[in-house]
Amino acid sequence: MDWQFLTQASTVDDALACVKVDGRSLKAWLNDALTARGVDRSAVIRKSRLNQTFAYQIFAGARRPSRDKLIQLAFGMGFGAEETSELLERGGMSALRCACQRDVVIAFCLERGLDVDTCDDMLWDHHEQTLLQADA
Repeated sequence: MDWQFLTQASTVDDALACVKVDGRSLKAWLNDALTARGVDRSAVIRKSRLNQTFAYQIFAGARRPSRDKLIQLAFGMGFGAEETSELLERGGMSALRCACQRDVVIAFCLERGLDVDTCDDMLWDHHEQTLLQADA
């Protein structure tokens, strides 16, 4: 987001008038994204490689996922880097950062429509923590 509009705003109300505030929860935003993309939730979950029960709990707003689980979900949804960053922020996590090698590899894969397994291979090749870690 470009914060340039703040230099033109003389009051907080002026600043707020320049933006569209979207207070939807992660649950609402995800479900709206499913509808907008016309994708099937079960197919998204399959592509994300998330545990099915856990993924349904994320969509229901019953579980708070880790950053990596949200990234897996982004792969399942077919998101690019920008949508993934919004997903992460709505989930209470930091957005993808250009200054982080791991995030650049992930964003590269997302932007090219690669799957989560291919991303994991690229992360491994670049000595970064993979997404599909065995849960201890």
